[in-house]
Amino acid sequence: MELNHTCVSLLKILYNCQDYVPINKLAEQMGKTERSVRYDLDLLDKFFQQNSLPPLSRRFGAGIYLEHTPGLEVLLQGFLSTTTPYQYKYSTQERYLYIKMALLTGIVPYISVSELAKRLIVSYPTVTGDLEVVERQLEAQSISLVRRTRVGLRAEGDEETILGVCLQTLNDHISLAEFDRYLYSKPLERKISTLLLEDLFRNLDVDLFRDIPKHAESILNRIFSDEAFGKLIFCLALLTQRARSGTITPIRIAHGKDTLMMTQEYKAAGMMMELLSQQYEVSFPAGVQYYLTAQLLCSKSIVSGQGRLGRDQTRSSRLDRVTEEVVDNIQRLYQIDFGPTRTELVEHLKAHLIPTIYRIRYHRSIVNPLYEDLVAKHGQLLRNTAEAVKPLEQCCDGPISDQEISYIALYFLAAINQRDPQVIRPARVVIACGSGYGTAQVVVSQMKSLFNVEIADILSGRDVCEKIKQGSLHCDYIISTVDLPQLPSELYIRVNPIFTRQDYRNILQFIDARQANHSSDRYMELTEQLVRIAQGHGANRNIEQLRYDILSLLLHDTRIQKPFPQKDSIWDLKDLLLPGLMRIDVPCRNWQEAVYQSTQALELEGYVTEAYKHAIVRNLQEFGPAMVMFPGVLIAHASPADGCRKLGFGFMSLRSPVSFGNKSNDPVKLVFTLSVVDSSSHMEAMIQLFNMISEKPVRETLFRARTKQDVLSILQKEEKNAGAPIGTTEDFTIGGVDFGKS
Repeated sequence: MELNHTCVSLLKILYNCQDYVPINKLAEQMGKTERSVRYDLDLLDKFFQQNSLPPLSRRFGAGIYLEHTPGLEVLLQGFLSTTTPYQYKYSTQERYLYIKMALLTGIVPYISVSELAKRLIVSYPTVTGDLEVVERQLEAQSISLVRRTRVGLRAEGDEETILGVCLQTLNDHISLAEFDRYLYSKPLERKISTLLLEDLFRNLDVDLFRDIPKHAESILNRIFSDEAFGKLIFCLALLTQRARSGTITPIRIAHGKDTLMMTQEYKAAGMMMELLSQQYEVSFPAGVQYYLTAQLLCSKSIVSGQGRLGRDQTRSSRLDRVTEEVVDNIQRLYQIDFGPTRTELVEHLKAHLIPTIYRIRYHRSIVNPLYEDLVAKHGQLLRNTAEAVKPLEQCCDGPISDQEISYIALYFLAAINQRDPQVIRPARVVIACGSGYGTAQVVVSQMKSLFNVEIADILSGRDVCEKIKQGSLHCDYIISTVDLPQLPSELYIRVNPIFTRQDYRNILQFIDARQANHSSDRYMELTEQLVRIAQGHGANRNIEQLRYDILSLLLHDTRIQKPFPQKDSIWDLKDLLLPGLMRIDVPCRNWQEAVYQSTQALELEGYVTEAYKHAIVRNLQEFGPAMVMFPGVLIAHASPADGCRKLGFGFMSLRSPVSFGNKSNDPVKLVFTLSVVDSSSHMEAMIQLFNMISEKPVRETLFRARTKQDVLSILQKEEKNAGAPIGTTEDFTIGGVDFGKS
């Protein structure tokens, strides 16, 4: 009997547990129903029976336990750690993925159905059925499946299309952490990942492919981001395999040959091809050097030297002017002056914009993993950046995507936060980042603003590990936005690029905060001052929404310490968000109905009059969907004079999401309806609410809430987290580097 991916995951959980585990806990951990988990447990019992092992231990009221007998240890240690598909059953989607990649990589000119069945450990008819699905997938991407009797199958199409689909598929299904573990010969948890990587690097020297991009970095005076470094290795391995098998065809370059030839990237591409040709005695067809050049030009960097658009002086001068204009636009929109830091900002931004221009020109898409967090916490910055970069579209020969804009916004977020750095007795910190220089600068700006630190260096994840091995990393702490599988987790501080409350607490265990404690009174006071200023200049409409927008901006500014301690208040969130004001899983056909339903509990309990819901609808019609202040969350409200009788917050979850016309934060899944009696008494609870729902994990947990008790439990947990004391940890040292308290 073979185990599928779900059963293997369940087996790992039980293997690592030292006591009985309730089935409902297993279901919650795996994201499955209890019925489904029971079915998988029965499959595990059959597996144990076939291997002459005792069944799982079941105890009423306690749960399930896997007894660690000697025979079980021998079997499972080999089974759970092996890098081969021993006794593993690939899922249908995993089979589709493998067959597609086996055809696209073209390691052999033709591959037979029987060979695919052997590798996937399934029957010939199963693969035949899978091929029908894969063929439709390939046809949708303009790639045809060619069958030759008694020979086998192969994928045919435009070479650049085949390479693009293959690389995108690898990037979508092989994580950076998995690839890093594979490069250093460590076992992977997902066996499909092992199978794909073993095929891609079959009969290739992995160490050589890890070294070749480093030569390119030396020529280009750049350090690629971990993501770009991995993509380049994938690309080189794929080109080599297709060249060795003879399946590679010439690549057509529609335009821009002369420009590409003038770049240092063209020289680096030629160097890489020459190394591969000598090592594997292969020749690459026409167009491959141009293709590799475009890959290098489109690659993100952690650190970049002075760049130019080839040797085209006219284009480079135009980029200089456009970059200056973009920075001018940001200064104008924010009414700030970057002062002496402007020169550095312009140079870093220009270095980023060079691959941006080539990505747009050669239709290479990019995804910013921070995009949703930026939308939630820095929506105005994204809108201002989109306005500021309009002159850049002339250089790009096309529109700039929201994802590209979000990467550019990271530079401005970092620059705005670094305008007034004050470093007092700083701890030396190394930032390890795998997703690009802009992301690294956001981490740098938050560290400088929130903590007393000196940034010793910005490195890729792999460089941090290498320097530690060499004993050449001199710092007090490592702050990393990526997992470093070569290091024990206790030797670095893992954070999100945009710090969460938990990240702040984790760092605070080691590094002193820059700012003294803040009281929420200060934010309420500043909010009211700004509202009064706005009213003095004629902003007398929709004042409540203005107040909430300003408060949200203050709370989410990364220069402000979060989470700040809450003062003792009569009206905390738990006092206003009561079970009687909650409604769960409410069906709504449109946004108006969602508003009407959201006020129902407040009306029944006497908090608001019937007129209140109509006032909210009028505000939405007149001022737009600004009340959708967070992804999936509507903060519904109107003026106290529109029908509020007493102070309270309503909560409603929707059975199906509803669109309110807010491009950034639609569709709405939750509605918090506010009944307020003045401009200040509810603000303490409002701060707590904003801090809570600004965190993506909290929102997602609320989205999944199925009962009022679920919602109350989430609120209690977040209240406890917000007020949790900062822990301590012992000093530790690695590679001659002292990781102690400063």
